[in-house]
Amino acid sequence: MFRAKRILIITLWFVSFILHDAVFAHALSDMPGTAVFFEPGFPYFGINSQVSPQALVTQLIDAGVSAKSVGENVLSDPSQFNIRKFSTLILPYGNTYPAKAFAAMREFHRAGGILILSGIPFTHPVIRNLHGKWVDEGHNSEAALFGPNGIGVGGFTGPGSDSNPSVAQNDLLGIAKLNLNWASDMQSQRLDPTTLPADDELNPIVGSAQRPVIAIHIHKAPPYAGAVDVWTHNGPAGDLEVWAAEQLMLRGTIAALKYKGLLSEFQQRIVFARLADLPKPHVYTNVILPVMPRRYKTFQPKMLKPAKHLYVADVRKCTRDERILLLSLQGIVNRRTPRIYLIFQDDDRFWLKEMQQKADTDTPIEISNPLSLVNRFRHEIHGAVLPDPNIYLSACTAASIAGADDVLIATPELAKRLHLQIKIDLRGKFREGAEALRYIRTNLLPKLNPYLSCSLDPAIFDSGALDQVIAAKGSVFWITGTKAQFLPGTNGQKETEEVKALLAALPLGALIRGFWWHGDDMGINEGPGVSLASRFGKVTIVSDYVANFLVFSGVNLERLKQRSQLPPPTLDLGKVYFSFTMSDGDNLCTWRSYFRSYFSDPLHGSIPVGWGMGPTLIDCAPVWARWYFEHSTPNDEFLCDVSGVGYIYGPDWATSLKDRGAAYKVFYNWTEKYMSRLDMKTIRLMNVGAPDIAQAAKLMPDVKFLMPDYGSSGGTPYKELTYRLEGGQTVFRAITGADGGAEKLADQIRERVGSVRPAFINVFIWNWGSKMSDLKRIIDLLGPGYIAVTPSQLNLLYRQSLLESAISKVKFSQ
Repeated sequence: MFRAKRILIITLWFVSFILHDAVFAHALSDMPGTAVFFEPGFPYFGINSQVSPQALVTQLIDAGVSAKSVGENVLSDPSQFNIRKFSTLILPYGNTYPAKAFAAMREFHRAGGILILSGIPFTHPVIRNLHGKWVDEGHNSEAALFGPNGIGVGGFTGPGSDSNPSVAQNDLLGIAKLNLNWASDMQSQRLDPTTLPADDELNPIVGSAQRPVIAIHIHKAPPYAGAVDVWTHNGPAGDLEVWAAEQLMLRGTIAALKYKGLLSEFQQRIVFARLADLPKPHVYTNVILPVMPRRYKTFQPKMLKPAKHLYVADVRKCTRDERILLLSLQGIVNRRTPRIYLIFQDDDRFWLKEMQQKADTDTPIEISNPLSLVNRFRHEIHGAVLPDPNIYLSACTAASIAGADDVLIATPELAKRLHLQIKIDLRGKFREGAEALRYIRTNLLPKLNPYLSCSLDPAIFDSGALDQVIAAKGSVFWITGTKAQFLPGTNGQKETEEVKALLAALPLGALIRGFWWHGDDMGINEGPGVSLASRFGKVTIVSDYVANFLVFSGVNLERLKQRSQLPPPTLDLGKVYFSFTMSDGDNLCTWRSYFRSYFSDPLHGSIPVGWGMGPTLIDCAPVWARWYFEHSTPNDEFLCDVSGVGYIYGPDWATSLKDRGAAYKVFYNWTEKYMSRLDMKTIRLMNVGAPDIAQAAKLMPDVKFLMPDYGSSGGTPYKELTYRLEGGQTVFRAITGADGGAEKLADQIRERVGSVRPAFINVFIWNWGSKMSDLKRIIDLLGPGYIAVTPSQLNLLYRQSLLESAISKVKFSQ
């Protein structure tokens, strides 16, 4: 009897719980919905591009909250987007917003609508141009402010004085239980309370009341009285960044709904608990990387001397699948001796002739049918591997297997046509792309080169970049971005976790060839990708559109000598001296053809220019590096481009590792070695502050001056842009931005130099948006009071001015 009664009580409790849950979910679904702005390819700014608007919708619905994604057209139409249909709008793209929808969003806000904001909101209007492409119209903070033209969310200010922003005692988002470390947000731009009406209520969640990083803003003053905004900014940098950013927006939504009386406190607690149960990424801290010998003395793989007579095949008329097969053949065959050279574009003919002229090779053997090379070298291959067309990233597994097992990447049709035995068939082997990546780490890595990996979109496997990766037995991976989640078997967040596990299994200083970007949001994107690699002590070498590195790298070139420069002009203490520093030379493909247009320009040699160059070009394509050095003039100087021996972000470097100090030493030791090999006197560091610059300089004592920054968009005072470090090294920080024509750059130079004379400045030039004629135009606009010099001349003049100033002070004191 007692047992039966107990069972009845438990049953009734369970039924009541289920009924309560159902009623709760129904109550939430009855309220006006939450709109999440989403447009494929819309640009992210100030927030990790892996934050997924679709995931936010799914997670809200799973928590019982009515939600849907809305595009620009719906968001712009007050009949579809209004306070009757939606209580809340989430803007997950950070600083950017759709300009077309601004008026409708402002009316929604005036009617008391909730805005969930990320990044520094409403500072970058975005439009769709005539070609359907999203265009960021640039920074304009007026739209965020109060007034007739603003939307009334408030402006932003700089970092606070709090060295480690903490969660407020009145934790309205319930984020304290998430155990997040907010130290990485100490340098973040923040909400400026002085831009809000005095009657409004501001509840800081993270950061100080004067400079909150995260806050709930309750409007009490017209015209936005009754509206609620949640500033979420971004999640703390690191493994939890995306998860945290999504948690903040989701929790901000729930907290705002509760404040508006649309949710009870009990309902809020239930949803917060559900959100806390969302899968959490693994956090990598104090990682000890495996220690193993490098398979070559150079930083990049080096091949043997090319054959005297190369087999040359033009693959431009081949299908994509045929080119991929031929690249895998090239990788396998050229591992022993480089014998196959493939033509992907006219520039490949140019470099082939250059090799002949320098006696690196002799007369080539032209192959009219590229696929006939399979028969010619059949004895060196072991069959074929078939990717699964239903799992997009299985192509990465196939490319990794090709190098490990000497098999060609083929389709079933190609394997049959070329009589290739199918050794590995990946069709049906994996349920999703993350499994395909896991297989590389857990099954293939022992057979692969631990110092070489490649991030490359399978869509461009036929571009030419895979030959040396396959030859040197590198692992190949890709992380699909938010715009690519329609591809079969993709899940960007799961793929990211697998790539982290791979990076943690590779030794310090391993290379990541290829690139993290292939179209906006098709991959993880440049910033998050370089940051991810940096955190694990891995070096990105931008090399996604290159070809025949297998052949070029076999040319032996120990070092190069830069052209002797002319003495600097006579120092005039009433002048401004500046050096143009050209960007993106760390992108190795720029030296394939892009910079040849600069060097063939009639103006080349008449204007002093510092050319950023990735120093490992001397490993991968010494043929290219040699040509540029030989065709340089006394007005050309090559500097080490971002951020040394490869592309890293200094503040992110080795943050997931146990011994960051040792990791820094390894990176900068390699950097000094390669700067010496290319006779480079200076280096451009990227994404760095003054402490990072000082640290790098200390670890590179032979580098006498540094030219940091990939452009500078802020109006930093001149005295902070040119200075000496304690060890005597000089720092020339960039004074110009990364966009704008000659007129805009000339205005920036004049404005930021001001009346200071003499001045010695680093004029950053964005290579993708400039020509030699633009540099001449800048010189003409500035006039005779501004003198262009090379980087080394700039340093000499600056040091001379310091010496003369010191002498003058001594004379004055006497």
